[in-house]
Amino acid sequence: MAKKRFYDISMSIESGMLSWPGDGPVKVDRVRSMEDGERLNQSRLDLSAHTGTHIDAPVHFLKGGSGVDSLPLEVLIGPAVVVHIPGIRAIGAYQFKMANILPGTDRLLVKTDNGKFLEQSEFSREFSYITPDGAGYLIDHGVRLVGIDYLSVAEYGSGEAVHRALLGAGIIIVEGVDLREVPPGPYRMTALPLKIRGCDGAPARVVLEEIE
Repeated sequence: MAKKRFYDISMSIESGMLSWPGDGPVKVDRVRSMEDGERLNQSRLDLSAHTGTHIDAPVHFLKGGSGVDSLPLEVLIGPAVVVHIPGIRAIGAYQFKMANILPGTDRLLVKTDNGKFLEQSEFSREFSYITPDGAGYLIDHGVRLVGIDYLSVAEYGSGEAVHRALLGAGIIIVEGVDLREVPPGPYRMTALPLKIRGCDGAPARVVLEEIE
């Protein structure tokens, strides 16, 4: 019997990696090293809460919203669907409709052309994103979690409306997932952010498991 395949769709956190403009560089420093005669190795991290593959909490855009530590586990873990929408930057209601997303889809991961940007340390403003119209489609169709394959679910420089709409509707946003090796289709997803009390977001390890 063939073994199930697991896809780790998380970006590796490392010094100098891709980061959002203004967040500052990501630093992973070895502050104690066995090579220098220490009895152990120890590292220090300096990074934004929205580094790499991460999850946004309501408080990121909603005053008085809950933190990442309060996100419901029953939404972060469960069946998910990966849809491929290539060749489109502005993903709206029409594109989601054409993707034939089945009714009852709670967790949706959107695979776009963004994969080509993920290994570049220089940020690109030309990434694909979800429009306000697209966000409205997801809300109307009962999606509870949406992920996309770059550092923001919304257009650079004008993402507030999309974030507010999704988070205000209780939809969890997962950004920076690496879907390059993942075929479209159904999976079981585990997406767990670091449990940082009251924080507006946190890096996450996100894994997909094939469904037999």
